[in-house]
Amino acid sequence: MIFGSEFGIMEAMQITWYGQACFKITSGDTTIVLSPFGKGLGLNPPRGKADVVLLSGNDVGKEDIAYADAAVVIEGEGEYEVRGILINGYTFFHTHKESGAIRKSTVYTLIVDDVAVCHLDNATHEHVDEILEKIGAVDVLLVPIGGTHMAGKEEVHMLGAEKAVALISEIEPRIVIPMYYKVPGLSMDLEGLPVFLKAMGGVHAEPQDKLTIKRKDLPQDETKVITLSIG
Repeated sequence: MIFGSEFGIMEAMQITWYGQACFKITSGDTTIVLSPFGKGLGLNPPRGKADVVLLSGNDVGKEDIAYADAAVVIEGEGEYEVRGILINGYTFFHTHKESGAIRKSTVYTLIVDDVAVCHLDNATHEHVDEILEKIGAVDVLLVPIGGTHMAGKEEVHMLGAEKAVALISEIEPRIVIPMYYKVPGLSMDLEGLPVFLKAMGGVHAEPQDKLTIKRKDLPQDETKVITLSIG
């Protein structure tokens, strides 16, 4: 548990989205960046300095990744503790039928200010089912919804709206933040946000610039969908 002062005041965690699977999480004076992307997607890669960077895949060259000068870079499977934040990585692999190429991906869970965050990267339902017990209780779920798509000449299988909703019902998080979907400027052809919101029962979620949350503010009897604008 991380406290804001010697008097035990809990910090508020902030989550900002940069598009695709990339998020920045800040708590006090600690900045974490998850799954940064490089150039070529039509979106602006995140800039600035981070204390911790969590890399999900092996498909972006290190020289093309923002925050390359981070104090700590984590690249996959394992248990870690950095600046009082507990991090677990669970790695799986996509094998592409067309070329036989193997693409690495990592699901991360983090405990930040006593809030459990799970980042599913570009997982499928089957990948998550294999590690569901290890993931444990989740307060904030960052879930892909863009569905199967092409990355260059390769077909990438990922959660679409319906399967994302089914997985959410299994995990039962307090808050869901969708990611990895079609946004203006993105060169990749993904499903859009409206498909997911409809599958969630016609939820209306006005985009926020960022999510600021403390554990005491988490919804208690429902799963709340929060959408973020690109930072």
